[in-house]
Amino acid sequence: MVFVDSDLLIKCLQPKSNSINTQARKILSNLFKNNSVVKITIYNFAELYRGAYLSKKVATNLGIIDKFLKQFKLIFPTLESIKEYSRISANLNLKGQRIGDLDELIASIVICDSDILYTRNIRHFERIPLLELENWESGNRKNK
Repeated sequence: MVFVDSDLLIKCLQPKSNSINTQARKILSNLFKNNSVVKITIYNFAELYRGAYLSKKVATNLGIIDKFLKQFKLIFPTLESIKEYSRISANLNLKGQRIGDLDELIASIVICDSDILYTRNIRHFERIPLLELENWESGNRKNK
């Protein structure tokens, strides 16, 4: 199983038909074909809902997100992942390399599930030891 980050989900949800959105949809389709389950964290869920509430079509976008997210397995934090988040956050803070609480929380859940995170946001996430990443746009994998 794999996790997908909000950037992939957002590109899949955008109604525009451009090359990056089309690529994102193909990647997600392939992930579902190759993995019976594709996971997102509760924090990705929150990021999508925040975007809907910031949009001009709040009700419409909430409905689209509700329907879209039903196909994913939603993963909640555990005591283990909260401890991992605390370690990640403290280490990044000491180095002056914070990436934001939500990304650190997402990473902690992926690490505790021993999984891969599909994201284009490699610059942020590569600062986190033990996190395995795949850049869904380029196909490059970063193992920790």
